[in-house]
Amino acid sequence: MRFNRLFGLLFTVVFIIILYVIIILALRIMYKDVKNGGNNDAKKKQSGKSIGLVVEEQGQNLALKKGSVIPIRGSITLGRTEDNDLVLQDKYVSSTHAKIYSKDDEYFLEDLKSTNGTILNGVKINGIIQIAVDDQIQIGSLTFKVIG
Repeated sequence: MRFNRLFGLLFTVVFIIILYVIIILALRIMYKDVKNGGNNDAKKKQSGKSIGLVVEEQGQNLALKKGSVIPIRGSITLGRTEDNDLVLQDKYVSSTHAKIYSKDDEYFLEDLKSTNGTILNGVKINGIIQIAVDDQIQIGSLTFKVIG
């Protein structure tokens, strides 16, 4: 009988110690989070802003549906051939038509000497131009809207 009481007391003490250790570790984590203002290392490594493209008009491209969102991370090439990041099945799109990329937290659209051109907000572009949220990009019969 005495052994059972001793074992029960020992188990209770060990359980309470483990419980206190868990509480102390949780409080330490919460303290660090409050101290850093909720910022963790993953947030610090992300760039300042990111954008995406929403398909407004799918044109002849059946693979992309109206309302589809294409996230832009770093850079993306758009064109008709399979070696592009975003393949556009449209007869008015060149093999490698355009490129969207970021530099110093700004995003740029580059027409890669396409046959039918790249249109930004109704104006045909030559070379590289900076883009922003709510800009409209037309490539072939497809129309995209830049979102952020």
